[in-house]
Amino acid sequence: MSGLDQPIVIANSCYHVGHERSIRAGEEQGFFKEEGLERYVYERGGLIPGRWEFDGLGQIMWERGVDVATAVDARAAIVQRARGADVYIVGGWRTDLPKKLFAAKGTTGPEQLRGTKGVVRETWGLDHIGIVSVLRDFGVAPEDVEWVEMPLAGYGNDPGIVDRFRAGEITLLPVHAGKEADQLESEGYPVVLDMEEYYRGLGAWPPGKVIVATQQTIEHRGSELRAFLRANVRGYWFVQDPRNHSYMYDLETRMRQTTFNTDERRLRMLASPGQPRIREGAMAMGNMIMDGLASRPALTRMIAGLVKFGEIERPLEVDEVLKDAASLDAYQQLLDRGLIDPAAVEKWRRSLV
Repeated sequence: MSGLDQPIVIANSCYHVGHERSIRAGEEQGFFKEEGLERYVYERGGLIPGRWEFDGLGQIMWERGVDVATAVDARAAIVQRARGADVYIVGGWRTDLPKKLFAAKGTTGPEQLRGTKGVVRETWGLDHIGIVSVLRDFGVAPEDVEWVEMPLAGYGNDPGIVDRFRAGEITLLPVHAGKEADQLESEGYPVVLDMEEYYRGLGAWPPGKVIVATQQTIEHRGSELRAFLRANVRGYWFVQDPRNHSYMYDLETRMRQTTFNTDERRLRMLASPGQPRIREGAMAMGNMIMDGLASRPALTRMIAGLVKFGEIERPLEVDEVLKDAASLDAYQQLLDRGLIDPAAVEKWRRSLV
């Protein structure tokens, strides 16, 4: 962690450009300054590879002097806390992505997915962890599926992926609900698992990515933490507003031009203004957690799953992992100031259950 006499240090744990959007938009729109956060350092480009968050997140935060880390896998944060790392969830970042899992014709259920070849943007990314966590509930371990990494499959940038599925090169294909999914269903390909229906049945949508902070930050830098959380939630709403599509397209372009990762430079989340979507869903700006909170029921369920599959040794109380006073206060302040429409929040929340 940084010294209390130094600017608060915020780092994006994930290297994906998409995870920089709310902060970058918040900076350019003046939200950080308006919320009173002027002395801070923001480190972009990725703090630690996703697969290593489970083992090294707390250590890298200490070594780099990071007070707040964004875009952290929720399950990794729980595992780190269970091992005694100075890592506490303080807010929500993004939800797991709702996908329909298509398999080869003749497959009748997720239990039959052992030995299949599935495609993900990258293993241990948001998509991959969300999918394998659900498949575990059906007796399919992560290693039971051969996962093929195809970076350009993200956001529909590789439309040929569906043809490879039809040709049998890939036998497990996650697809967003929409025209592409409808077309595959009409061709007789079975949906072996609809993740949206699965999570709705559980009553709460899981936070795929969260914001974490150190104990010192929570206890001694509360005003700065709250200012960041308020500015970031305002960034969420700005990013998700369709009226800001042209601005966000330009911002994404600039962010991708300045990243140093080759695949991130080639990917696009947004279609250019006025142009057809790359595929159904390509105009979506990302499953951000619009109230900035981390669901207690969802975290409780995650903890139980991690215990069940031996990832952590004992059940943790949610309060051992989640310190959400700052995010609750930030959200309430934004409501009181009229910067968030409570009806819109409730509509968003209903969409998740």
